[in-house]
Amino acid sequence: MDVIQTSSVKVPNSVIVSGIAGTEADEELYDFLKQYGSVQRVIQVDSADPASDKQAIVEYEYGTAMQSFLPLLPRRLDSKTQANVTYHIRALASVYTPVARKTATQTYLSELKDIAKLTGKDFAAVLREELSAISESVDLDQSETQDEDIEQNSPDAPEQYSPENAAHVSPLPSTALGQHVQHHWPPPPSKEKTQPALKLSDINPPDIQKVIVEHIVRNEDSALQVHTSLRLRPFSGRFPRPSNEVDYETWRSNVELLLKDTTQSNLYKSRKLLESLLSPAIDIVKHLTPESPLLEYFEILDSAFGTVEDGDDLFAKYLNTMQDNGEKPSAYLQRLQAMLNTTLRRGGVTASDLDRHLLRQFVRGCWDNILIAELQLEQKKQNPPTFAELLLSLRVAEDKRTSKASRMKQHLNIAKPRVSSYYQGIYVQSEEDCSPPQPALGHRSEIRDLKKQIADLQSQLTRITQKDSRKAKSAARPVTPQIVTTPTPQKPHHSRDANNNTSNRPKPWYCFRCGEDGHIKPQCESEPNPSLVAEKRKQLREKQLTWDIENGASKPDDLN
Repeated sequence: MDVIQTSSVKVPNSVIVSGIAGTEADEELYDFLKQYGSVQRVIQVDSADPASDKQAIVEYEYGTAMQSFLPLLPRRLDSKTQANVTYHIRALASVYTPVARKTATQTYLSELKDIAKLTGKDFAAVLREELSAISESVDLDQSETQDEDIEQNSPDAPEQYSPENAAHVSPLPSTALGQHVQHHWPPPPSKEKTQPALKLSDINPPDIQKVIVEHIVRNEDSALQVHTSLRLRPFSGRFPRPSNEVDYETWRSNVELLLKDTTQSNLYKSRKLLESLLSPAIDIVKHLTPESPLLEYFEILDSAFGTVEDGDDLFAKYLNTMQDNGEKPSAYLQRLQAMLNTTLRRGGVTASDLDRHLLRQFVRGCWDNILIAELQLEQKKQNPPTFAELLLSLRVAEDKRTSKASRMKQHLNIAKPRVSSYYQGIYVQSEEDCSPPQPALGHRSEIRDLKKQIADLQSQLTRITQKDSRKAKSAARPVTPQIVTTPTPQKPHHSRDANNNTSNRPKPWYCFRCGEDGHIKPQCESEPNPSLVAEKRKQLREKQLTWDIENGASKPDDLN
C-alpha cells in the first residue's frame, strides 16, 4: 500500500478493485463505476507475487459518489463480455485503515522499545509512563470540553441580546427602572457551578494500569508483530547440511509465503530474507540493496542452489521412484508429492494433472497390493482424489492394521519362541520358528506318542545312513584276510529297549555358545568359547556312542 502515500490518494473518495484482467472486460468495469460519479484517475497497484490477482485503485473526483456507492460495498461484479472474469470491489478506507493503524502502532511500540534500550530502562516502565501521559492528555481534553459545555449551558450566564429576547422584555416605568438599577447595581456575583476535581488516580487507578501493562508485556510478541510475524529457518547452502538448517526448496517455500503477506512492506520482506541467509548463500547477494526486488534475490539464489534438472528429467526420475524397503505407504506418498511439486515448478507437469500423476505413480510403485485393492485405487484413476484425501485414507488404513495386529498379538499371547528339534542325535536350538500355542490336556498324551514315533523313525534313518556310508568305505579298502569272530550274543530286550527308549539317548547339557552348563544359546550372555564347546561335543558323542552300543547296534562296525 505504499502507492497510496506516494500518489497522494484520497482514501475516503476511492475504491480498490481486485481481479483486473488487462483486457477489454476492464472497460465494462470502469463504465459501471462511472455510474456513481466522475472518476478522477485509476492507479494500478503493483504486486510482489506475479501469480496473485492484479489490483487497481479508482479515485472519484467528489466524495458524494462514495456516499451513494458505499452502502453497496463490498460488491462482486461478473464480466458479461468475458467468461471467468470476476471483479471484487471494496472501499479503500476499509482495506487501508487497518493496515495503516497497525503499522502506526507497530512503529510507535518499536520506537518505545528502542528508547528503552538506549536509556537502559525497563520497557514495561517506559510503556507505563507513556500510558500515564496519554491518560492525562485524554483527561485534559475531556475536562476542557466539559468546561465549554458548562459555560454554554449555565443558567446564570448573561443572556445575550437578540431581537427575540427583546420581544419578551416588558417595559418598566422610569421610577421602577431607577429603583431597579439602584438596588441591582453592581450586579451580584454569579454563582458558577464548579465540577469536582478528579485526580488521575481516580480515573485510572494504578491497579488497572498495572494489569494493562502486564498484559501488553506478556503479549509483546503478538503486539510487536514486526518481530514475530514470520520467522524463517536459516539457510546457508553448505554441504553437508547442518542439522539446524533446512534445504533450499523448503526455505524457498517459506519465503514465498512471506511474499504473499500484503500487510508488510517490501523493505521488511527483504530484511527478513537477508536475516535467514548465512554464508556462503548470503555472500552471493550482498551486492544487492534492500530496495532491490525480491524476484532478483530469487533469480540469483535459484541459479546457485536451485534444481538444475529440467522438467522432463525430473518427471522421468519421478516415474522411476518406487517404495523403499520398510517404508510406509503414507511416507512413500509424501515423498512422491514433494518430487511432483519440484517437477511442477520446473515445468515438467501441469497443475491440473498433479492428482492424476500422483495416484498413478503411487499405484505403480507401492508394493502393498492388498492396500491398493482395499482402497480401490485402480478404479479411481479416472477421477483421482486430492493429495490430502489420499494421504488421509492411507493413514487411516495403516492405523487400522496396526491396531488389529496389536489386538491379535495381545489375544494370542504371541512371544519370541525357543523351539528345539532333534535330528541325527544333535540338539538344534531354533530362534526363528514360531512356537504354537500350548495344546489342551487331553491331547498331550497323543503328542508324546507322536514324538516317540518320530524319534524311532529318526533313529532308524540314522542307522541306514551309517550302513550306507560303511559299505562305501569297505569298498574302497584293500582286500585283507578276514578273521572269523563269534558275534557277541545280544540280549533280545536290548533291541526292544532301543526301539522303545530312544528318548533316553544322551542329549546336550551345555551351551552351544560358551560351553557352560545350565543354559542354552538363546539365553547366553557370555563370550563365545569354541574350544570348550568342541570338548563338550566330543564327550556328548562318546556318551551317545556308548548308549547306541548298549541299546541298538549288533556290531561295532555299525557305530561308525
